Amino acid sequence: MLYRIFRVTVRFALKMFFRHIDLEGLQHIKPGKAQILASNHPAGFLEPLLMACFFPRSLYFLVRGDIFENSFLRPILLATHQIPIFRFKDGFSKLRENKQSMNEATSVLLQNKCILIFVEGSTKSVKMLRPLQKGFVRLALDAKTSDPQNPIEIVPVGINFSNSSAFRSDVMIRVENPIVLDGECVHWDNVQQTAGTTALMKETFEGMEKNIIHMTEPSRVNIMEKMFLLFEAKENRTVFSEVSQNDHFLSSYKNIAAKIQTLSDEKIDIYRKDIKKLSGDLKNEHLTLNDLGKSLPKWYHWLGLILGFLPAFIGFLLHIIPLLVSFLFTRINVKSKEFYGAIWFVTNIVSILIYYVIGIILFIVFLFPFYWIIIVPVSGYFARKYYDMMAGYYWGTAKKQLKFRAEASKIYEQFRTA
Repeated sequence: MLYRIFRVTVRFALKMFFRHIDLEGLQHIKPGKAQILASNHPAGFLEPLLMACFFPRSLYFLVRGDIFENSFLRPILLATHQIPIFRFKDGFSKLRENKQSMNEATSVLLQNKCILIFVEGSTKSVKMLRPLQKGFVRLALDAKTSDPQNPIEIVPVGINFSNSSAFRSDVMIRVENPIVLDGECVHWDNVQQTAGTTALMKETFEGMEKNIIHMTEPSRVNIMEKMFLLFEAKENRTVFSEVSQNDHFLSSYKNIAAKIQTLSDEKIDIYRKDIKKLSGDLKNEHLTLNDLGKSLPKWYHWLGLILGFLPAFIGFLLHIIPLLVSFLFTRINVKSKEFYGAIWFVTNIVSILIYYVIGIILFIVFLFPFYWIIIVPVSGYFARKYYDMMAGYYWGTAKKQLKFRAEASKIYEQFRTA
């Protein structure tokens, strides 16, 4: 019950936090099948929230065992399908509890349910797939040994963030074809041997890699991300919230990353110089590469900008206290970029919910008109839409933007056809 309540609430909040949520391959997440979702882990706990809210079946999760020691959180964690896994640094006494956790995870699979595992073993904010840990293979083996007739599916999943720490950024999730462990599985007869385990991990890695922006050259990450901006300059994507089931942007980003990895240092230096010159020209006009991807407003957008200012400003003022509290809390207490966006997101939800509850109590006690209870959330939603319009449209001279967009397009086309 709590899982379903959280799913509805958090799904709405995620659509407020992210601008575009692209989902592809959800048909591979099938009810009634024993599935292990093997995912990368670049952003704290935003990934399980996104998958729990937008995947078409209930999920179970293996999570850090130390957070279960909090007496307040423990019942909530258990009610939301979370299973503790302890690490070496938690102590040997805690490690012994992993046997019970693995038995519980195996039981989940034997009931033909779905469990999510972050197979890299830790979280790190990088645009690449890191080496996999073999715990998911052990889980699949335990379930298969307990019920040899029941096929176990390992489903490779890739999740990609444009910037997990930024408000109104984008996230792209793609699900690959499952790897089925049944009687005919090429790995199954040999999976208990090292060679079989290695082969299964390799196949899972390759399946995940298809779904992830994978850049193994750290020195080229910056040029890759700038090339993403040049690509976005010609796409003119909607500035408002969108949950889509396509992988156009992810496929394009992956192609850009793959091409950058194959180019010679000389070619990369040429593109660096071209983009640096373009960035300098933009800076002289008080613009950035991000501005090139913004849409040019129509006359009715200008009208909305003018007419919408007052209600948006009211919405912002009515929410400034909880938003400021969550921002300052995250800014002061979270130093890791991997967890910044996740903590900020959760503190936003908690602070706004507390703020709403206090507001409702005050309305009841002081007998405020009921419509005030409606005005607060509605004005907040309108303020977010106004923010999207302000941030997503280019409000300067169209001639100037089109000129620079043409220059960006020229650089991108030279790169694309190289």
